[in-house]
Amino acid sequence: MSKSTSKAPSTEFDAKYGILDLNTPPRSPMCGQYKQSFAYYTLRSRLPVTLTSIIDSITKYKDELITEYGEDSREEIKNIIGSISKLKYQLQTDKALEPFVGNEPDREIWNNFIKNMNEEKNSFFKVCWLYAECYMYRRLSSFFENSQTLTNFDYFAKQKQNALINSIGCIEEILSVLQGIEISYDSFRLMLKLNLWGNRCDLSITSGKEIQLGNNPFDLLRSFDNKILIDNSKSVFECLKSENTNKPSIVEFVCDNAGYELFTDFVFADYLIKSKLAEKIRFHLKAIPWFVSDATINDLNWTFRYLQNQTIPILKEYGRRWQQLLNEKKFEIASLDYFWTSPYEYYRMCNINPELYANLSESRLVIFKGDLNYRKLIGDFSWSFTDPFTTCLRGFLPTNLVSLRTVKADLICGLLEGQAEKLFEIDQNWMTTGEYGTIQFMIQPTISAEAVITNSLSAQ
Repeated sequence: MSKSTSKAPSTEFDAKYGILDLNTPPRSPMCGQYKQSFAYYTLRSRLPVTLTSIIDSITKYKDELITEYGEDSREEIKNIIGSISKLKYQLQTDKALEPFVGNEPDREIWNNFIKNMNEEKNSFFKVCWLYAECYMYRRLSSFFENSQTLTNFDYFAKQKQNALINSIGCIEEILSVLQGIEISYDSFRLMLKLNLWGNRCDLSITSGKEIQLGNNPFDLLRSFDNKILIDNSKSVFECLKSENTNKPSIVEFVCDNAGYELFTDFVFADYLIKSKLAEKIRFHLKAIPWFVSDATINDLNWTFRYLQNQTIPILKEYGRRWQQLLNEKKFEIASLDYFWTSPYEYYRMCNINPELYANLSESRLVIFKGDLNYRKLIGDFSWSFTDPFTTCLRGFLPTNLVSLRTVKADLICGLLEGQAEKLFEIDQNWMTTGEYGTIQFMIQPTISAEAVITNSLSAQ
C-alpha cells in the first residue's frame, strides 16, 4: 500500500526470521514480515528503543522510587527491569506472544485472543502489527501490575507531565482566545482543527522524546490548513446542531495522548458546552499506561491540579472551571474499560463488548482521537487509499462518529483518486511524519444499536 519505508539491505535477521523485502500486499493485514512497511520499522527500531528508555528511566530514578514505594520495591525494581529486558529480547527475536498468567483484570480477554490466533502467525513480526504492538504495551504493564509495591506506578508519567509543562506558552495563548471566542461555524472549525493538530504531540512515535510546539498555536494551525487531506468539519457541525435526532446531546471523546493533546480535548469540550452544541462530554481514558503518552484518569486529574496551582490567572481560572464542570457532571469520566487496551479492532466491539457498544450508541457523537484509534477503526489492513471510510469501518457505527487523526502510520482510506500519488511526489514518507491530518466523519443510518449487534456477524 505504501512506498518503501526502509532502504536497508537484507540482513542476517531478515533471512533468519523470514522477512520479505516488500510492501504490504493489497488487502492484507499489516505486519513486520514486510520490510518496506512502517510495521517492520516500528517493531525493529522504535519499540526496542521505547523499552530501553523505560529501563534507563527506572534505573535513573531507582532511588526516588524506593523512597516513595518503600525498601521492598528495591528487589521488585530489579525483577521488573529483568522482565522488560526479556520482553525486548522476545521482540527482537520474533518470539511468540505468550499467555498472561498473573492478576491482570483483562487476562481472559487477552488469553482468549492469543488462543484463537493462527499458531503459524503467532510471533511479533508475523502477527498483525496492531496485535503485536498492543501486546507489547500490555505485557509491559503486567510486570508492574503483578508486583506488590509498584502496582500503580505509571512509568510514562514524567514524560506526559513534561509534555504539558513544556507547552505552557501555547496553553496560555489558546485559553486567552477561548475566553473571548464568539460562537459560529468558523470558531467551531478552529477548535476542531486545534484538537486535530494537538494529536501531533505523540510520544510513542518519537519513543518518548519531547516535541517542541513553538509559541503560537494559531500560526501553526494556519500553516497546516493545506495539509488536512479529508475535512468533514461541516458535517460534524451539522450533526451536533441537528434537532432531527432522538439522541441526547452527549459527545464522547475516546482520548489519545495526555499532555498538550488532552488539554486541547478539554478546550474543544469546553467550547461544545459553552456553545450548547453538547450538554455533556464523556471522556474515555486508558486503564493502564499505554503507548507511552496515552491519557489515564491520573493524567486528567493531574492536568486539572497543575492548572489550578499556577500563578497565571487564566490557567488557574480554567483549571477551576474544568474541575467544576467535572463536579457538575457536564464533564464526565467514563467507566474504565479494558476494551480500549485490548488487541481488538472496533468492528469486533459489538461481539466482544456489547455493553460498551450500546453505551456509545446512546450519544450524539463519538470523537476518536489519534492514530491508534484510527488503526483500530479500520484495522491494520492495506486498504486502497480510495476505499470509502464506511467500507473500512466494517459495520462499526454505534452512533455518528468522527476520527481526528494526524497521519503517522502507512494506512489511510477515503482519499480522492490520485491524491495519494501526488502526496508521494511531494514526500515519500508523508504517511508517517504526522504532518498531514484527516477529519473523517460518518453518520449513522436510522437503525437501532440492538439491530447492529444482532447483525454484527455479517460485517466480519
